[in-house]
Amino acid sequence: MANETDTCIESSLPIVDIMGLNTNKATALNSTLAVAGATTFASTVGITGVATFTVAPVFTVAPTGPQLRLITDSALVGTTVVLTAAQSGQVFNNRSTSGTPSWTLPTAANGLYFTFTVSDVTTGFTITGGTVKLKTTATGTTLSGTTVTNTQGTAVVNDTITLVCDGTVWRMVAQSGIFAAA
Repeated sequence: MANETDTCIESSLPIVDIMGLNTNKATALNSTLAVAGATTFASTVGITGVATFTVAPVFTVAPTGPQLRLITDSALVGTTVVLTAAQSGQVFNNRSTSGTPSWTLPTAANGLYFTFTVSDVTTGFTITGGTVKLKTTATGTTLSGTTVTNTQGTAVVNDTITLVCDGTVWRMVAQSGIFAAA
């Protein structure tokens, strides 16, 4: 049986041993490609079929497209959290037992979206930043303002609102519960 170095391409082609394997031509691999060590792609990689990772991939820049919706709880004492565009797609949960938590939306940019939920009705919460269009309830009166409020007096566990930005205005696209805008 041949050992691993005997089956390497550089054993048969000395130029590959000296210069490595390089090509400017499209290459088709019709079998499993196993890579041991780091791999860098200098251009777009297209994958048709399933990509299976044995460990979680590490990204040097944020991935684009639909993202896993992470849940971020508010502090137990109300604080103001300034959101970033990189947090788009996350769910922010009001679990505050005192004070009123507040989230400040990032600068308006098309496609950003945030969801806010209630798990403790001891306090309400506010969302500020830019122009927001929503309804008092899912089927109620249309409101517009720069601050969205879910008050302690009207809050119910599992109230939720999702805001999506069209590049200029934040629009309510999903809601349950009572919200106000000012």
